[in-house]
Amino acid sequence: MAKRAVAVVLVLAVAGCTRPVDAPQARPAPPVGPISPLQVGDLLSPEIVHKDGNLFATVEPERCAGVAREVDPPFIVEHAPEARDGGHWSTGVGGVEAVVEEMVAVMPSDFSARDALTAARGTVDACRDTPVTVTTMYGRTYTFSVESAPDAPEGAVLWSLRAADWNCDNLFVAAHNAAIEMTSCGAAGGIDVATAAEDALTRIEALADNRA
Repeated sequence: MAKRAVAVVLVLAVAGCTRPVDAPQARPAPPVGPISPLQVGDLLSPEIVHKDGNLFATVEPERCAGVAREVDPPFIVEHAPEARDGGHWSTGVGGVEAVVEEMVAVMPSDFSARDALTAARGTVDACRDTPVTVTTMYGRTYTFSVESAPDAPEGAVLWSLRAADWNCDNLFVAAHNAAIEMTSCGAAGGIDVATAAEDALTRIEALADNRA
């Protein structure tokens, strides 16, 4: 009888120490701001005429993909954007015949524009003077050298891709929770990217001041 009583006591003790654990409650995601994902299209410049361009699809070496790839551009996608958009246009202003590709994104609210710019600048610097081979969506291949442009507006990174028959001038800007990347290419180079970077930053600031 003593052994049976001890067993009953142990069962009761174990049962008394057991309690159900509530399932964790999902917490609502914080709102994205100050720029809403619904405003992503407003980050594009007014010159956009359509969405389809012959984008740079692959880049070798892969460590330099950020300086040239326009399909899933690393400077943007590595920050897990909430929304993305893009567009294409061409220009002959100032005697410069160029095609322009734009890639824009609205990022999570904890996005650090400063860190994104620092990372982009580091990639450009690390790939400077490195032969970079690019293949477009339509299968055309270019081999570029990478040149940085130190005189960039605050909030922007500027760089160039140089080849014998095709030259590109590029920008990446970031502020608040938004980023814009542009590639402009032509036989003689692209558009004035310093001015384009300032215009892009102005668009970001305008949206941050006028929330959707």
